[in-house]
Amino acid sequence: MYVMSAQYCDAQDLTKYLGPVIAVTGLSSFLGFMAASSLLANMDQLRNLTSLVAGFLGIMATTITALRNAAKFDVKAETFRGAAGQYRLLATRLEERMRTHRMLIADKENWAKPSVREAEIDNFNKFFENNYRIVLTAQSEMKYFPPGAVVSKWKSAKKLLPNEIDQPEVDRSKQLLLLKQHYPSVV
Repeated sequence: MYVMSAQYCDAQDLTKYLGPVIAVTGLSSFLGFMAASSLLANMDQLRNLTSLVAGFLGIMATTITALRNAAKFDVKAETFRGAAGQYRLLATRLEERMRTHRMLIADKENWAKPSVREAEIDNFNKFFENNYRIVLTAQSEMKYFPPGAVVSKWKSAKKLLPNEIDQPEVDRSKQLLLLKQHYPSVV
């Protein structure tokens, strides 16, 4: 969701603020040069009007820039990108930990030893103790939320459902059954 939020904020910044500021500033500059050129040397009224329009466009560009700074879509996009990176790193660590755990469980002879199982439970606890802090840090650094209306559109368009690359479909009932088998006191 954070990647999509960053893309949304970038698009909003470009279409509502940055693009118009560039266009208005360019037109203002052109009209300013035109008013000062020899093309309008003998046409005082047109020269004054051109200068006035160039000044108005300059004020308009300044106003749009001030609104852009207030909306902070560029800052929000960067914040969302940072959080997405942190969560992706955490997901990678979790996938690796789960892979290691599955390999340990697959070694039935070794897994049958109580000392191995207790050590694995301790390792899991340490892993989650260390990594929940990463989640808390990511959440504390996230000062912005994606707009609710946009998230609703993403949900209705089924863009927030698991996808094959980042979130492969997992049979949750099998996962829970495995947890109950190996950690009956926890689940």
